[in-house]
Amino acid sequence: MIKALFFDIDGTLVSFHTHRIPRSTVESLEKAKKKGLKIFISTGRPLTYINNLDDIKSLIDGYITTNGAYILVGDKVIACHTIPKEDVCAMMKFSDERKFPCILVGESAALVYNTTRDPQKGNKPLRYCLPVH
Repeated sequence: MIKALFFDIDGTLVSFHTHRIPRSTVESLEKAKKKGLKIFISTGRPLTYINNLDDIKSLIDGYITTNGAYILVGDKVIACHTIPKEDVCAMMKFSDERKFPCILVGESAALVYNTTRDPQKGNKPLRYCLPVH
């Protein structure tokens, strides 16, 4: 029987206050790993936005990302649920019509689409995140 632990990132493994994984958590995960437990990350984030788990990366056996749309065990992709092209185009059109940015996520990258300026905020660019590798 395989025994596994599944963790979210924000507010679970990574503190909202320090934005780091507490040392006590790292030590507990190391103990679990030594006992033969598998460790998985389960998050709404796309893989390209998981950039704060360096302290435990060697302990992680797999990832459930993008709310279950992209799943890896080791380096092997075991699930990849894509959104039909027509739906992506509809989202981009909606973004254009409403003048707001949206993030399009692929298997290995994410793209910020429609980074228009907001005249109500002094014509400054809207804030957005870029993928971190």
